[in-house]
Amino acid sequence: MTIALVQSRNSVGTGSPAPASALAKERNEGRAFLDAAPALTLGGAVLGCNFGLLSNFAGWALVAAAGVKIGVQSLESRLGGGATKFPDAAHGLAGAAMAAALGFVCLSVFLTETPASIRTAAVISTVGYAVLAAEREASRPRFANLQAACALGLFALGLALSWDKYSPIAIASTLTLGFALFMATRRRTRGVAQTAESERRFTIALNSMSHCVGMFDGSGRLIAGNQQFLRMFRFAEPAFGNAPVEDMLRKSLGLRLRNPSAADVLCDAAAEVLKRQARECVALELSDARFMEFTFQTTPEGFSLLIEDVTARRVSELRIERVARVDDLTGLSNRTSFRESLERATAAIGEASPPFAVMMVDLDRFKHVNDSLGHPVGDKLLQRVAKRMQEMADPEDVVARLGCDEFVFLRFSAREDAARFAASAVETLSEPYHVEGAKLMIGASIGIAMAPEDATETSDLMKAADMALYAAKDAGRGAFRFFHAEMAEEARRKQEIEQDLRIGISRNELEVHYQPIVSLVKRRICSCEALVRWRHPVRGLISPADFMEIAEDSGLIVPLGEWVLRQACNDAKSWPRDVRLAVNFSGIQFARSNVADTVRRVLKETKFPASRLEMEITESVLMHDFEAVLDTINELRDMGMRVALDDFGAGYSSLAYLSRFRPDKVKIDQCFVRDMAKNGTALAIIKAVKAIVQELEIDMLVEGVETMEQFEILRAHGADEAQGYLFSKPRPAQEIARFVADPAQLVRGRKLLIEKSAPWVKACERVNPAMARRAAG
Repeated sequence: MTIALVQSRNSVGTGSPAPASALAKERNEGRAFLDAAPALTLGGAVLGCNFGLLSNFAGWALVAAAGVKIGVQSLESRLGGGATKFPDAAHGLAGAAMAAALGFVCLSVFLTETPASIRTAAVISTVGYAVLAAEREASRPRFANLQAACALGLFALGLALSWDKYSPIAIASTLTLGFALFMATRRRTRGVAQTAESERRFTIALNSMSHCVGMFDGSGRLIAGNQQFLRMFRFAEPAFGNAPVEDMLRKSLGLRLRNPSAADVLCDAAAEVLKRQARECVALELSDARFMEFTFQTTPEGFSLLIEDVTARRVSELRIERVARVDDLTGLSNRTSFRESLERATAAIGEASPPFAVMMVDLDRFKHVNDSLGHPVGDKLLQRVAKRMQEMADPEDVVARLGCDEFVFLRFSAREDAARFAASAVETLSEPYHVEGAKLMIGASIGIAMAPEDATETSDLMKAADMALYAAKDAGRGAFRFFHAEMAEEARRKQEIEQDLRIGISRNELEVHYQPIVSLVKRRICSCEALVRWRHPVRGLISPADFMEIAEDSGLIVPLGEWVLRQACNDAKSWPRDVRLAVNFSGIQFARSNVADTVRRVLKETKFPASRLEMEITESVLMHDFEAVLDTINELRDMGMRVALDDFGAGYSSLAYLSRFRPDKVKIDQCFVRDMAKNGTALAIIKAVKAIVQELEIDMLVEGVETMEQFEILRAHGADEAQGYLFSKPRPAQEIARFVADPAQLVRGRKLLIEKSAPWVKACERVNPAMARRAAG
């Protein structure tokens, strides 16, 4: 292989050749005898036949030239060759003498009476030597041309001196052969130079590589390698052709493997490459913690071996693997790592395997802390929570963070121990946290699924624990619940309702009902609240209480809310212009859609005036990114809409939101009205709220009014508006249209009129729907 030859001369970098091997010396000496053998045979034949003085002299000259040729090549071989050790002139002159002697023999046989067979042998030997010289001396073209000239020149002279009518043809053929040899020598020389330059460049590139590269033949013996490779295997000089790959990997490798048996793995990889002609890559750790990658790749001659230090890459891969399996914020296992641990646990379930619990943990009130104090404080709080979880867990437990404030335990224990652990975890995680000088109070809810009691598959256990967690949160939070079969049935029921609701929305199975809101001052209808109903083809009319939470959890509330708004605006266009429309908006709508764009689009499509539209929101809407929600509300107010704060007083921060939000109306929750006649505290709260909103110039509406006694109490204490079954239950659009056509008839029918208020009650202008649409547009 040419690479091996270039490398063996060691011409790159040092400029001096390496000592030739004994095998190379023997080959050079053998080639010298092979070159001289035809000449010795021809010279001996000429001398033995004794064709005359000229022929004998030519024979002795040929034998002498052959002897000189053998001696010069043997000496060159023993000295190693090269300009610094053996002169090229001696080599060239010896070859020229050999060629001239052959030409002289041809000259002699043409000038004497010599048999045709001897002449033929002389011609073949002379021409053959000239042709071989062109090939043999390709790297030294001047010597090749000199030897061809000497041989063919004397040959042509012999043809000229023995002139006959065919001599011109023979001479022309000889000269043509000489010219052809000259041109062939030039092409060959140019090709050799190009090949040598390519080899030189390749060798430079090979030796400049930081990796170790070696080439092996089909029997697994080294045939080439760069300097780094030779140093890696501790070769003082090239050992091409003598080093089997297995011996090199087991004995000569200058690397200390952490596991000595790893050399067997490398040998097996080399054997596999030779057997299957495939690529094999083996990464091994060294005793100094470095990583080396051995890549065996097939080549036309056999295979190559690339050795690369991949420590940096391996460290990076380990870091990436750690990131992929460890939660970056808390240092706990992440979802992927936990699932792998759970899969191993479920795979080992058997008669002798211990039971284990999957405990899903959700932090109560964490979102409020995160939104109010900022994400940096929230992150530090999560780190404190993770630390407590690690401290309470046993060494064989797996603790992981699944999401924002969701954690999970994998604990090998029976049901009783799981209950004690969960109770202790709820108590421990609910203790105060001190973060950046603030005392933070949160809680924890835990759902528990037992294996193999509840499930034996990974996904089923996760679902069961998740359902138990929802049950714990529904129970009031700060508790733990075990999974039981009824939870799965409830989850199935909710899933069915969700699927039916998706179909129902597309089939227009939903309808909007309206409940009147009465002004206590004017004793007439001032607005109507839109309430959605679902007329299921099998279950009949379904209340929002049975499907609204499912709609919010699934995100269906967004298309459903837009549909309700559009339908209500279309229905309310035919109402008197002083009767407003109240529509509820969910926090999910604010979080998952652009409410302002939706309202603007619906009002434009329905041509309903924004001044007649009233948005009702709860405190929970404001708790989801207060600033963004407030910006949206202000944008809607700029359009002319009014905003009411629903269920006021039921939350724990109503006054705080009231001071920052300043709604147009507050709706007192019906729980205060229900206990108002029996509970003086409830009435005191209503009176206090009235004092606050009156000072802020905010209207107060009271929900859940069902009796005349409640009505009179509220009217006496300054309530502005009231809503409840005393006036009307929610009614379909066709029925409510009759009430709003003459708003006084509702209160008249409920006997809410008194004589002195009669002048206030006037029949409202009955509005033609077509006229109302044109006026609204």
